[in-house]
Amino acid sequence: MSQVPPTPAPGVADVARITAIRNRVIRNLEITQCYAELSAAMRARTGAAANWCTFAVWASRQAGSTIRGEDLLERFERSLGRKANLLAPLQSLYRMLLRKGLFEPDTKLGRAVSEIHTPFDAFERASEAVAEGNLKVFAEIGREFARFMASVPVDARHDSEEVRAFAAELRPGAPPEGQDYLKEAFAHYQQQREEADPARRAAWILLANLKIGLHEQTRLQPQIAAAVDAPAATAEDLGARVLRLLMPRSQQWPPPVRLALAALVIWLAAKLRKAAVKITREAVTGSMMVLALPNEVLSLGRNLEAPVPPVFSGTLPPALDSFVKEYDPCPPGGTACAAQDWCDLRQRMHYILHLFRAYAEDISLFSGPFTPEHKEHRVLITFLTFLLLNAVSDSINT
Repeated sequence: MSQVPPTPAPGVADVARITAIRNRVIRNLEITQCYAELSAAMRARTGAAANWCTFAVWASRQAGSTIRGEDLLERFERSLGRKANLLAPLQSLYRMLLRKGLFEPDTKLGRAVSEIHTPFDAFERASEAVAEGNLKVFAEIGREFARFMASVPVDARHDSEEVRAFAAELRPGAPPEGQDYLKEAFAHYQQQREEADPARRAAWILLANLKIGLHEQTRLQPQIAAAVDAPAATAEDLGARVLRLLMPRSQQWPPPVRLALAALVIWLAAKLRKAAVKITREAVTGSMMVLALPNEVLSLGRNLEAPVPPVFSGTLPPALDSFVKEYDPCPPGGTACAAQDWCDLRQRMHYILHLFRAYAEDISLFSGPFTPEHKEHRVLITFLTFLLLNAVSDSINT
Protein backbone atom coordinates (compact mmCIF):
# COMPACT_ATOMS: atom_id res chain seq x y z
CA MET A 1 0.00 0.00 0.00
CA SER A 2 1.41 3.40 -0.97
CA GLN A 3 2.17 5.45 2.10
CA VAL A 4 0.82 9.00 2.27
CA PRO A 5 2.24 11.43 4.84
CA PRO A 6 -0.35 11.97 7.57
CA THR A 7 -2.29 15.23 7.56
CA PRO A 8 -3.65 16.68 10.80
CA ALA A 9 -7.34 15.85 10.96
CA PRO A 10 -10.07 18.20 12.15
CA GLY A 11 -11.26 17.23 15.61
CA VAL A 12 -14.68 16.68 17.10
CA ALA A 13 -14.55 20.23 18.47
CA ASP A 14 -13.99 21.56 14.93
CA VAL A 15 -17.05 19.69 13.69
CA ALA A 16 -19.10 21.02 16.62
CA ARG A 17 -18.00 24.60 15.88
CA ILE A 18 -19.07 24.30 12.24
CA THR A 19 -22.41 22.69 13.00
CA ALA A 20 -23.18 25.58 15.35
CA ILE A 21 -22.90 28.16 12.54
CA ARG A 22 -26.39 29.50 11.90
CA ASN A 23 -25.79 31.04 8.49
CA ARG A 24 -26.30 28.12 6.11
CA VAL A 25 -24.19 29.59 3.29
CA ILE A 26 -21.13 30.08 5.50
CA ARG A 27 -21.79 26.74 7.21
CA ASN A 28 -21.84 24.92 3.87
CA LEU A 29 -18.50 26.45 2.87
CA GLU A 30 -17.00 25.38 6.19
CA ILE A 31 -18.48 21.88 5.89
CA THR A 32 -17.06 21.46 2.39
CA GLN A 33 -13.59 22.57 3.50
CA CYS A 34 -13.72 20.32 6.59
CA TYR A 35 -14.65 17.33 4.43
CA ALA A 36 -11.58 18.09 2.29
CA GLU A 37 -9.37 18.11 5.39
CA LEU A 38 -10.92 14.88 6.71
CA SER A 39 -10.43 13.27 3.30
CA ALA A 40 -6.78 14.29 3.21
CA ALA A 41 -6.21 12.98 6.74
CA MET A 42 -7.86 9.64 5.89
CA ARG A 43 -5.30 9.08 3.12
CA ALA A 44 -2.85 7.94 5.78
CA ARG A 45 -5.14 4.91 6.18
CA THR A 46 -6.44 4.38 2.64
CA GLY A 47 -3.51 5.54 0.53
CA ALA A 48 -4.46 7.06 -2.82
CA ALA A 49 -7.89 5.39 -2.80
CA ALA A 50 -10.84 7.72 -2.38
CA ASN A 51 -12.59 7.47 0.98
CA TRP A 52 -16.18 8.50 1.71
CA CYS A 53 -15.12 12.03 2.72
CA THR A 54 -13.43 12.42 -0.67
CA PHE A 55 -16.78 12.12 -2.41
CA ALA A 56 -18.53 14.14 0.30
CA VAL A 57 -16.35 17.13 -0.57
CA TRP A 58 -17.86 17.42 -4.03
CA ALA A 59 -21.39 16.54 -2.97
CA SER A 60 -21.26 19.30 -0.33
CA ARG A 61 -19.77 21.74 -2.83
CA GLN A 62 -22.64 20.95 -5.21
CA ALA A 63 -25.17 21.37 -2.42
CA GLY A 64 -23.81 24.86 -1.88
CA SER A 65 -25.08 25.89 -5.31
CA THR A 66 -28.66 25.07 -4.28
CA ILE A 67 -28.24 26.50 -0.78
CA ARG A 68 -27.06 29.82 -2.26
CA GLY A 69 -29.92 29.87 -4.79
CA GLU A 70 -27.63 29.86 -7.82
CA ASP A 71 -29.62 27.15 -9.63
CA LEU A 72 -32.48 29.49 -10.55
CA LEU A 73 -30.40 31.80 -12.72
CA GLU A 74 -28.52 28.88 -14.28
CA ARG A 75 -31.83 27.23 -15.24
CA PHE A 76 -33.10 30.39 -16.90
CA GLU A 77 -29.84 30.70 -18.82
CA ARG A 78 -30.16 27.15 -20.13
CA SER A 79 -33.84 27.61 -20.94
CA LEU A 80 -33.25 30.81 -22.93
CA GLY A 81 -30.24 29.50 -24.82
CA ARG A 82 -29.00 32.19 -27.17
CA LYS A 83 -31.33 34.72 -25.58
CA ALA A 84 -29.61 34.28 -22.24
CA ASN A 85 -27.78 37.56 -22.84
CA LEU A 86 -31.12 39.25 -22.22
CA LEU A 87 -30.67 38.30 -18.59
CA ALA A 88 -27.39 40.20 -18.32
CA PRO A 89 -28.93 43.27 -16.62
CA LEU A 90 -30.62 40.96 -14.09
CA GLN A 91 -27.67 38.67 -13.43
CA SER A 92 -25.68 41.25 -11.51
CA LEU A 93 -28.76 42.25 -9.53
CA TYR A 94 -29.65 38.63 -8.73
CA ARG A 95 -26.12 37.78 -7.61
CA MET A 96 -26.04 40.92 -5.49
CA LEU A 97 -29.30 39.85 -3.84
CA LEU A 98 -27.84 36.39 -3.19
CA ARG A 99 -24.86 38.01 -1.49
CA LYS A 100 -27.24 40.12 0.56
CA GLY A 101 -29.03 36.99 1.78
CA LEU A 102 -31.94 36.53 -0.63
CA PHE A 103 -32.67 33.04 0.70
CA GLU A 104 -31.13 33.55 4.13
CA PRO A 105 -33.71 33.75 6.95
CA ASP A 106 -31.12 35.42 9.19
CA THR A 107 -30.96 38.54 7.00
CA LYS A 108 -33.44 41.38 6.66
CA LEU A 109 -33.81 40.70 2.94
CA GLY A 110 -34.29 36.98 3.53
CA ARG A 111 -37.02 37.56 6.10
CA ALA A 112 -38.81 39.97 3.76
CA VAL A 113 -38.65 37.52 0.85
CA SER A 114 -39.98 34.70 3.01
CA GLU A 115 -43.14 36.76 3.55
CA ILE A 116 -43.63 37.40 -0.18
CA HIS A 117 -44.98 34.24 -1.79
CA THR A 118 -44.18 33.83 -5.48
CA PRO A 119 -44.03 30.94 -7.98
CA PHE A 120 -40.36 30.62 -7.07
CA ASP A 121 -40.86 29.87 -3.40
CA ALA A 122 -39.74 26.34 -4.34
CA PHE A 123 -36.14 27.53 -4.50
CA GLU A 124 -36.29 28.81 -0.95
CA ARG A 125 -37.78 25.50 0.20
CA ALA A 126 -35.15 23.53 -1.72
CA SER A 127 -32.40 25.68 -0.26
CA GLU A 128 -33.68 24.99 3.24
CA ALA A 129 -34.04 21.24 2.64
CA VAL A 130 -30.58 20.87 1.09
CA ALA A 131 -28.99 22.95 3.86
CA GLU A 132 -30.71 20.79 6.47
CA GLY A 133 -29.45 17.62 4.79
CA ASN A 134 -25.93 19.04 4.43
CA LEU A 135 -25.85 19.80 8.15
CA LYS A 136 -27.51 16.54 9.19
CA VAL A 137 -24.95 14.35 7.44
CA PHE A 138 -21.93 16.38 8.50
CA ALA A 139 -23.01 16.61 12.14
CA GLU A 140 -23.22 12.83 12.33
CA ILE A 141 -20.77 11.30 9.84
CA GLY A 142 -18.24 14.13 9.82
CA ARG A 143 -18.09 13.90 13.59
CA GLU A 144 -17.53 10.14 13.49
CA PHE A 145 -14.65 10.50 11.02
CA ALA A 146 -13.05 13.08 13.31
CA ARG A 147 -13.60 10.86 16.37
CA PHE A 148 -12.32 7.79 14.52
CA MET A 149 -9.04 9.41 13.51
CA ALA A 150 -8.54 10.85 16.98
CA SER A 151 -9.17 7.59 18.85
CA VAL A 152 -8.00 4.79 16.54
CA PRO A 153 -4.28 4.57 15.64
CA VAL A 154 -3.50 4.34 11.94
CA ASP A 155 -1.98 0.87 12.29
CA ALA A 156 -4.63 -0.59 14.65
CA ARG A 157 -6.11 -3.93 13.59
CA HIS A 158 -9.79 -3.99 12.63
CA ASP A 159 -10.58 -6.08 15.72
CA SER A 160 -8.37 -4.12 18.11
CA GLU A 161 -9.52 -2.72 21.43
CA GLU A 162 -9.36 0.81 20.00
CA VAL A 163 -11.70 -0.05 17.13
CA ARG A 164 -14.09 -1.86 19.48
CA ALA A 165 -14.11 1.11 21.87
CA PHE A 166 -14.87 3.46 18.97
CA ALA A 167 -17.71 1.24 17.74
CA ALA A 168 -19.19 0.92 21.23
CA GLU A 169 -20.26 4.57 21.11
CA LEU A 170 -22.25 4.09 17.90
CA ARG A 171 -25.96 3.26 18.15
CA PRO A 172 -26.89 -0.37 17.42
CA GLY A 173 -29.32 -1.21 14.65
CA ALA A 174 -29.99 -0.30 11.03
CA PRO A 175 -30.45 3.26 9.76
CA PRO A 176 -32.06 5.71 9.96
CA GLU A 177 -31.73 5.46 13.75
CA GLY A 178 -29.06 2.77 14.11
CA GLN A 179 -25.40 3.06 13.05
CA ASP A 180 -24.43 -0.53 12.34
CA TYR A 181 -23.30 0.34 8.81
CA LEU A 182 -20.93 2.95 10.24
CA LYS A 183 -19.50 0.41 12.69
CA GLU A 184 -18.82 -2.02 9.87
CA ALA A 185 -17.45 0.64 7.53
CA PHE A 186 -14.83 2.01 9.92
CA ALA A 187 -13.71 -1.55 10.70
CA HIS A 188 -13.33 -2.14 6.94
CA TYR A 189 -11.08 0.92 6.65
CA GLN A 190 -8.73 -0.72 9.13
CA GLN A 191 -9.21 -4.22 7.75
CA GLN A 192 -7.89 -3.25 4.31
CA ARG A 193 -4.54 -2.32 5.86
CA GLU A 194 -4.05 -5.98 6.84
CA GLU A 195 -4.30 -7.18 3.23
CA ALA A 196 -1.30 -7.74 0.97
CA ASP A 197 -3.34 -7.90 -2.25
CA PRO A 198 -4.09 -4.42 -3.71
CA ALA A 199 -7.39 -5.69 -5.12
CA ARG A 200 -8.58 -6.84 -1.71
CA ARG A 201 -7.53 -3.55 -0.13
CA ALA A 202 -9.49 -1.66 -2.78
CA ALA A 203 -12.50 -3.92 -2.20
CA TRP A 204 -12.59 -3.23 1.55
CA ILE A 205 -12.30 0.53 1.01
CA LEU A 206 -15.08 0.48 -1.59
CA LEU A 207 -17.31 -1.56 0.72
CA ALA A 208 -16.65 0.89 3.57
CA ASN A 209 -17.54 3.82 1.33
CA LEU A 210 -20.72 2.13 0.15
CA LYS A 211 -21.91 1.25 3.65
CA ILE A 212 -21.44 4.82 4.80
CA GLY A 213 -23.19 5.94 1.61
CA LEU A 214 -26.15 3.67 2.35
CA HIS A 215 -26.38 4.99 5.90
CA GLU A 216 -26.16 8.57 4.63
CA GLN A 217 -28.78 8.14 1.91
CA THR A 218 -31.20 6.42 4.27
CA ARG A 219 -30.84 9.26 6.76
CA LEU A 220 -31.28 11.87 4.02
CA GLN A 221 -34.51 10.45 2.61
CA PRO A 222 -36.80 13.12 4.18
CA GLN A 223 -34.59 16.03 3.06
CA ILE A 224 -34.21 14.70 -0.49
CA ALA A 225 -37.96 14.24 -0.84
CA ALA A 226 -38.58 17.73 0.57
CA ALA A 227 -36.14 19.35 -1.86
CA VAL A 228 -37.35 17.55 -4.99
CA ASP A 229 -41.03 17.97 -4.07
CA ALA A 230 -40.64 21.65 -3.16
CA PRO A 231 -42.59 22.98 -6.20
CA ALA A 232 -45.63 20.80 -5.47
CA ALA A 233 -45.61 21.73 -1.81
CA THR A 234 -45.38 25.38 -2.78
CA ALA A 235 -48.43 25.13 -5.05
CA GLU A 236 -50.59 23.70 -2.27
CA ASP A 237 -49.30 26.22 0.24
CA LEU A 238 -49.96 29.11 -2.16
CA GLY A 239 -53.55 27.99 -2.71
CA ALA A 240 -54.19 27.85 1.03
CA ARG A 241 -52.66 31.28 1.55
CA VAL A 242 -54.72 32.83 -1.25
CA LEU A 243 -57.88 31.37 0.23
CA ARG A 244 -57.09 32.82 3.66
CA LEU A 245 -56.27 36.17 2.09
CA LEU A 246 -59.47 36.42 0.04
CA MET A 247 -61.74 34.88 2.66
CA PRO A 248 -60.27 35.29 6.16
CA ARG A 249 -63.24 33.59 7.78
CA SER A 250 -62.81 30.48 5.62
CA GLN A 251 -60.91 28.76 8.42
CA GLN A 252 -64.17 28.60 10.35
CA TRP A 253 -66.06 26.85 7.51
CA PRO A 254 -66.78 23.11 7.61
CA PRO A 255 -63.69 21.18 6.41
CA PRO A 256 -65.39 19.68 3.28
CA VAL A 257 -66.39 23.15 2.05
CA ARG A 258 -63.02 24.68 2.89
CA LEU A 259 -61.07 21.87 1.23
CA ALA A 260 -63.23 21.96 -1.90
CA LEU A 261 -62.78 25.70 -2.31
CA ALA A 262 -59.06 25.43 -1.54
CA ALA A 263 -58.74 22.79 -4.25
CA LEU A 264 -60.38 25.17 -6.74
CA VAL A 265 -58.05 28.01 -5.76
CA ILE A 266 -55.04 25.73 -6.04
CA TRP A 267 -56.20 24.61 -9.50
CA LEU A 268 -56.62 28.21 -10.68
CA ALA A 269 -53.28 29.25 -9.19
CA ALA A 270 -51.56 26.27 -10.78
CA LYS A 271 -52.91 27.24 -14.21
CA LEU A 272 -51.59 30.79 -13.87
CA ARG A 273 -48.17 29.70 -12.70
CA LYS A 274 -47.69 26.56 -14.80
CA ALA A 275 -44.65 27.83 -16.67
CA ALA A 276 -42.89 29.00 -13.51
CA VAL A 277 -43.59 25.76 -11.65
CA LYS A 278 -42.21 23.78 -14.60
CA ILE A 279 -39.00 25.77 -14.48
CA THR A 280 -38.62 25.51 -10.73
CA ARG A 281 -39.31 21.76 -10.70
CA GLU A 282 -36.75 21.18 -13.46
CA ALA A 283 -34.21 23.35 -11.70
CA VAL A 284 -34.66 21.78 -8.26
CA THR A 285 -34.59 18.24 -9.64
CA GLY A 286 -31.73 19.10 -11.97
CA SER A 287 -29.64 20.62 -9.21
CA MET A 288 -30.18 17.56 -7.02
CA MET A 289 -29.14 15.28 -9.88
CA VAL A 290 -25.92 16.97 -10.96
CA LEU A 291 -22.49 16.43 -9.44
CA ALA A 292 -19.56 18.63 -10.44
CA LEU A 293 -16.25 16.80 -9.99
CA PRO A 294 -12.85 18.45 -10.56
CA ASN A 295 -12.66 17.48 -14.23
CA GLU A 296 -16.26 16.89 -15.28
CA VAL A 297 -19.90 17.41 -14.44
CA LEU A 298 -21.99 14.28 -14.03
CA SER A 299 -25.73 14.06 -14.65
CA LEU A 300 -27.18 11.58 -12.22
CA GLY A 301 -30.10 11.07 -14.59
CA ARG A 302 -27.78 9.64 -17.25
CA ASN A 303 -25.82 6.41 -17.32
CA LEU A 304 -22.31 6.68 -15.95
CA GLU A 305 -20.09 5.63 -18.83
CA ALA A 306 -16.89 5.59 -16.77
CA PRO A 307 -15.38 2.08 -16.87
CA VAL A 308 -14.85 -0.15 -13.86
CA PRO A 309 -11.19 0.12 -12.77
CA PRO A 310 -9.11 -3.03 -13.42
CA VAL A 311 -8.58 -3.48 -9.67
CA PHE A 312 -12.25 -4.57 -9.42
CA SER A 313 -12.23 -6.83 -12.47
CA GLY A 314 -11.38 -10.02 -10.59
CA THR A 315 -13.34 -12.07 -8.10
CA LEU A 316 -14.75 -9.80 -5.42
CA PRO A 317 -14.59 -10.67 -1.72
CA PRO A 318 -17.92 -12.22 -0.63
CA ALA A 319 -18.94 -9.21 1.49
CA LEU A 320 -18.52 -6.75 -1.39
CA ASP A 321 -19.96 -9.17 -3.95
CA SER A 322 -23.10 -9.52 -1.83
CA PHE A 323 -23.51 -5.75 -1.55
CA VAL A 324 -23.02 -5.26 -5.31
CA LYS A 325 -25.61 -7.92 -6.13
CA GLU A 326 -28.06 -6.24 -3.76
CA TYR A 327 -27.79 -2.73 -5.25
CA ASP A 328 -26.43 -3.17 -8.78
CA PRO A 329 -28.80 -4.99 -11.16
CA CYS A 330 -26.46 -4.33 -14.10
CA PRO A 331 -24.63 -7.27 -15.70
CA PRO A 332 -20.82 -7.21 -15.28
CA GLY A 333 -19.49 -4.16 -17.09
CA GLY A 334 -22.98 -2.67 -17.48
CA THR A 335 -23.44 1.10 -17.21
CA ALA A 336 -27.25 1.50 -17.06
CA CYS A 337 -27.32 3.18 -13.65
CA ALA A 338 -29.19 6.42 -14.47
CA ALA A 339 -31.51 7.50 -11.66
CA GLN A 340 -34.90 8.51 -13.04
CA ASP A 341 -36.35 9.26 -9.62
CA TRP A 342 -33.79 10.64 -7.18
CA CYS A 343 -36.31 10.18 -4.35
CA ASP A 344 -36.00 6.40 -4.78
CA LEU A 345 -33.33 5.11 -2.38
CA ARG A 346 -32.47 2.05 -4.45
CA GLN A 347 -32.00 4.12 -7.60
CA ARG A 348 -29.71 6.50 -5.71
CA MET A 349 -27.65 3.62 -4.32
CA HIS A 350 -27.40 2.02 -7.76
CA TYR A 351 -25.86 5.19 -9.16
CA ILE A 352 -23.68 5.81 -6.10
CA LEU A 353 -22.29 2.27 -6.31
CA HIS A 354 -21.22 2.89 -9.92
CA LEU A 355 -19.83 6.31 -8.95
CA PHE A 356 -17.79 5.13 -5.97
CA ARG A 357 -16.43 2.17 -7.94
CA ALA A 358 -15.58 4.08 -11.13
CA TYR A 359 -13.79 6.94 -9.35
CA ALA A 360 -12.19 4.91 -6.56
CA GLU A 361 -8.70 5.65 -7.88
CA ASP A 362 -9.26 9.14 -9.33
CA ILE A 363 -6.53 11.20 -7.69
CA SER A 364 -8.11 14.47 -8.88
CA LEU A 365 -10.83 14.05 -6.24
CA PHE A 366 -8.24 14.98 -3.62
CA SER A 367 -7.78 18.43 -5.14
CA GLY A 368 -9.14 21.28 -3.06
CA PRO A 369 -12.78 22.28 -3.54
CA PHE A 370 -11.88 25.98 -3.63
CA THR A 371 -9.36 28.00 -5.63
CA PRO A 372 -6.21 29.35 -3.97
CA GLU A 373 -7.85 32.78 -3.97
CA HIS A 374 -10.82 31.35 -2.09
CA LYS A 375 -8.51 29.83 0.49
CA GLU A 376 -6.53 33.05 0.97
CA HIS A 377 -9.63 35.12 1.52
CA ARG A 378 -11.77 32.54 3.32
CA VAL A 379 -11.22 33.98 6.78
CA LEU A 380 -11.70 37.54 5.56
CA ILE A 381 -14.91 36.69 3.70
CA THR A 382 -16.33 34.89 6.72
CA PHE A 383 -15.44 37.81 8.99
CA LEU A 384 -16.97 40.40 6.66
CA THR A 385 -20.11 38.31 6.22
CA PHE A 386 -20.61 38.09 9.96
CA LEU A 387 -20.12 41.85 10.20
CA LEU A 388 -22.81 42.32 7.54
CA LEU A 389 -25.24 40.02 9.36
CA ASN A 390 -24.58 41.78 12.65
CA ALA A 391 -25.13 45.17 11.02
CA VAL A 392 -28.44 43.99 9.55
CA SER A 393 -29.49 42.57 12.91
CA ASP A 394 -28.60 45.85 14.65
CA SER A 395 -30.56 47.89 12.13
CA ILE A 396 -33.63 45.70 12.67
CA ASN A 397 -33.38 45.97 16.44
CA THR A 398 -33.12 49.74 16.26
